[in-house]
Amino acid sequence: MRIPELLAPVGSMDYLKVAINAGASSVYLSGKDYGARKFAENFTLDEINDAVNIAHMHNVKVYVTVNTLIKEDELEDVINYLSSLYAIGVDAVLVQDLGLVELINRHLPNLKIHASTQMTIENQKKLDYIESKGIKRVVLPREMKKEEIKALKTNMELEIFAHGALCYSYSGQCLMSSFKGGRSGNRGTCAQPCRQKYKIEGIDKEDYYLSPCDLSLFNQLKEISELNVSCIKIEGRMRSKEYLAIVISNYRKALNKLKSGKETKSEEINLVFNRGLCEGKFNDSVKRSLRAGHIGLKIGHVIESRKNQIAIRLNDSVENIPEKGDGLLIVKNNKDYGFEISQNPLITTLNHYKKGKNKPVKDLTRENKVLIVKKVWQNKKSTFNLNESDVYLTKRNKISKKVKEIENKGNSFVKSKLILTFSLKNKFPLLKGRLTLASKKEFECEVRGNAPFEKPIKKSVDAETIKNQLQKIGNYPYEIIQININYDGTLFIPISKINELRRNLFERLEAEVINSYKHENKRIELETESNEKTENECGLSFYTNNLNHLKHLENVKRVYLEIPSENDSLVLANGKYNLNYMINFIKDACEISYEKDYELIWKWPDIAHDNFIKALNKVRGILNKMNCKLPIMSANFNGEYSPYSMNITNNETINSLKCYKILTLSPELTRKDYENIIKNCRYPEKVEILVQGSVELMKTRYPILYGNENKMDYENYLIDRKNRRYPIHKSISGEELIIFNDEELCLINEITHLKNIGFSNFAIDGRYKDDEHYRMIDIYNSALNGTVNEKELKRYSSKNTTANY
Repeated sequence: MRIPELLAPVGSMDYLKVAINAGASSVYLSGKDYGARKFAENFTLDEINDAVNIAHMHNVKVYVTVNTLIKEDELEDVINYLSSLYAIGVDAVLVQDLGLVELINRHLPNLKIHASTQMTIENQKKLDYIESKGIKRVVLPREMKKEEIKALKTNMELEIFAHGALCYSYSGQCLMSSFKGGRSGNRGTCAQPCRQKYKIEGIDKEDYYLSPCDLSLFNQLKEISELNVSCIKIEGRMRSKEYLAIVISNYRKALNKLKSGKETKSEEINLVFNRGLCEGKFNDSVKRSLRAGHIGLKIGHVIESRKNQIAIRLNDSVENIPEKGDGLLIVKNNKDYGFEISQNPLITTLNHYKKGKNKPVKDLTRENKVLIVKKVWQNKKSTFNLNESDVYLTKRNKISKKVKEIENKGNSFVKSKLILTFSLKNKFPLLKGRLTLASKKEFECEVRGNAPFEKPIKKSVDAETIKNQLQKIGNYPYEIIQININYDGTLFIPISKINELRRNLFERLEAEVINSYKHENKRIELETESNEKTENECGLSFYTNNLNHLKHLENVKRVYLEIPSENDSLVLANGKYNLNYMINFIKDACEISYEKDYELIWKWPDIAHDNFIKALNKVRGILNKMNCKLPIMSANFNGEYSPYSMNITNNETINSLKCYKILTLSPELTRKDYENIIKNCRYPEKVEILVQGSVELMKTRYPILYGNENKMDYENYLIDRKNRRYPIHKSISGEELIIFNDEELCLINEITHLKNIGFSNFAIDGRYKDDEHYRMIDIYNSALNGTVNEKELKRYSSKNTTANY
């Protein structure tokens, strides 16, 4: 059994103390820039320095998030920011951008890198690649199942999320906030459109279709300890101190008990902010949240609502019985009513209540309890029939008291072990200390007093008195395990001098510990490569999953062919993949394209877990034997063509992906970003831009609908409150859903500018379009020759946007 590291979120200096006192093994935080939580309070460099010093003294590690995509003109600033972090002594940085990994390896090779969950490392191929880049730890996607985690083979440490919010989309693969609100999740400014209400075509009910319940693997800690997981992560840098204190302290208690082979339960974690709790894809138990905000602990249901009171049948398993000052939330049919209990509630039995006796119950462990509380309508217009409503406990006064105790007196951190040796040399006191950190690092210091011992006039200072003075730790996170006194107790010195000696030693030890993590802060200047403009032949690429397109396509360089998911044709009744369907589709495509001038490329899904990759490789092997060999577009770092989901935003990333022939830039980039990239680009002929098509806004492993309705998930539309209709399609793996933009990205009026500054590869996405959509190739070829046919463009794409461009 392996007890994992407990990693806590810290949004500001105030929260650091709470996390340490509650029992965190490590904390993660962000500077003011380049972190995925831009709207948290976050830390200045001076504050990060202080945080690192405090944490290291308490045997707590500090990881700094630099996990946004980095643009070309930011690279030098970011690497120098990282140099400052390295000098401060942070234990690792979390990174999303592949180009930044290259820069760290080149300029700061001793700075440890953790791959952020934003990298979307969901399979063995990706894992192997980032391990080859010297990354020490990877934060796995929240969407991974326990058996998938167990099957991974790596020398890197694996970190998983254990508690907190679940994004609907795979992290790093969500562009909805960027394209619909101009705030990019990949740049730390997500507007959380997934927490809004939507409709699904064919279903009148408006609901939180994109908002899963929060994750909690509290009851799975034993299973996690049996996996190859080094660290469990708690999400929530923007949540309250109450959330941080209660969640971390409960997980610490549970992990400590696990060391002794014991398991524990906790209702407390339900009482701090949560949208309902589930075990996510780890145990395949995702649920949709009932509301965007806190819902609390479900304690029972209303059995009767009268004019001035509510009778609640409490669940027998509930340990937290509501009291005066606690908060309740009553939920029914997408409506809710919350209030604070203003008077001491009455607790009786169901039998007494039915008889109208309402006799109080003293034994709160009894079953069939009924809670009677005074009804308080805050808004008469919002009233609704409460009978049979679910009841949640949302606030507990006792929790607030516990949080204050943790904040002020918590001592769940691991203290360093200290051995003290006191002696005299030429009558001057000497104090030696040997401090051993939790990491087994040892530090030895010796201090000499500035005043000698003297013959006593009245009374000597005995050895026991000196020992008692040396035991006074104060606020230092030390545990004295041994004190050696080499003194016979016959001389005198003022006690203040012994205290001064002790303080000097403790300060010296503290400085030794802190300085042991520090490094030189060097200024790094990046060399820029000026791209001498060369005339590369311009060409178009076309994405499709329609065999009819292949028959008509002309004057196009490349065709990226994706196998469509036709209902459930790819997944057989026994759960295995329909290999014959895939083989026949690609085989037909090869036959159609045999005498065509374009290069046919098989586009694999951007998200592909290992079981499906095995199926794809099997299909590829069979096709190769049939002499149907196609190059691959894949995000797995082993293809020849990269999809735009690889989030390429700078030349360092372009230069690092040497195995690829064509690299598609992120569609989140602006005009200025494209100009900066091409200006310094070493391989402009390898770079491609998506200029037309519906961008994939979300890729998710969670359903939109649950139960018997989930067959309506795909080939449907998500509808927002502005009546914008986002197409939903199923990935060929049969597991992921993809939500596309309701508008098409259209850069046709910028094509001449892009061509003139040095770009030569332009892509059009024709997937899920009608049979005539191949004509978009002619429209863009005309644009490349200087003529934009707006009338024809609107015929095949009536709703266009330049998005972030």
